[in-house]
Amino acid sequence: MVMALALSPSFFKPHCSPSPTNPISTVTAIRPAVILPGLGNNTGDYQKLEVTLQEYGVPTVVAKVSRFDWLRNAAGLVDPNYWSGTLRPRPVLDWYLKRIDEAVQEAKELAQGQTLSLIGHSAGGWLARVYMEEFGQLDVSLLLTLGTPHLPPPKGVPGVIDQTRGLLDYVEKHCMKAVYTPELRYVCIAGRYVGRQMYGVMEWCQRCQPIWMARSTLAWTEFTTHRLVQMMI
Repeated sequence: MVMALALSPSFFKPHCSPSPTNPISTVTAIRPAVILPGLGNNTGDYQKLEVTLQEYGVPTVVAKVSRFDWLRNAAGLVDPNYWSGTLRPRPVLDWYLKRIDEAVQEAKELAQGQTLSLIGHSAGGWLARVYMEEFGQLDVSLLLTLGTPHLPPPKGVPGVIDQTRGLLDYVEKHCMKAVYTPELRYVCIAGRYVGRQMYGVMEWCQRCQPIWMARSTLAWTEFTTHRLVQMMI
């Protein structure tokens, strides 16, 4: 899925006009955001989102990922755990975790001592959870996921196959639970179609902070961008 954002900053002006109490009008530094591409996407797919956030003063870094990079996941085919449905994120996805870390380190240079926001699209959302489990989460104060399945599909249901071959099951069992706290906020934004196709996403959203179920791609895009700007400041 490609993140296509065609909105101008004027779309948000009624909600964020300068005022003494509005974060946009203060001199307080805004924490940087790190965008994590979804499965099959590349860095360029998020250019409009990056530009939109930067127009509102949010320093933004997109993890450097190409479409070709995703072919690295084929290494999992030689792992017996792939065929048994018990695949683990490492070492198969070490390349992606490294790209996250490189983007995080770049964003930390812009942070001026502040924490970071992670924005994970699709698989980038649950891979962000793996990253925080493996690399630590002290530098992260917000994980916002867009259309991310966070729970594995139900077992024993005819016709239902775990396309991650056990990766989501591992995340659910071994990564920190998505509990919304003042120190580390978890926010899940998902389209209604994701709730139908990605088993478990709605249940997971109920445990973090569900935002809105969009009825159309345009509405989902507008709402997502609006909420991103609000939460980044």
